[in-house]
Amino acid sequence: MTKIEQLESEIKQKTKELNISLKTQILLRERLKSNTKTLGEVLDQLKAIEAYLENSNEYVYKLKQENRKLKLSCDEWVKRAIELEFEVLSARDAAKE
Repeated sequence: MTKIEQLESEIKQKTKELNISLKTQILLRERLKSNTKTLGEVLDQLKAIEAYLENSNEYVYKLKQENRKLKLSCDEWVKRAIELEFEVLSARDAAKE
């Protein structure tokens, strides 16, 4: 094999390696584009979930506040009912005497 043939062979080999590398880069670029698109979709979904959770948390907070108010009101009603029951029992005891 002459020096020129050897150099031509090396050039062909390097060209083949470069073509393989180019195809690999093209595949990787396409994969990157696909992954970037998918990540964008996931990000949009996460933003929607975040907004939903914020609304849910606010709604839960409002329900807790309302529940607290109702519990306080209920406690007042129970306290008043006990007082009235005590007054009724006292009045019955007084009526018996």
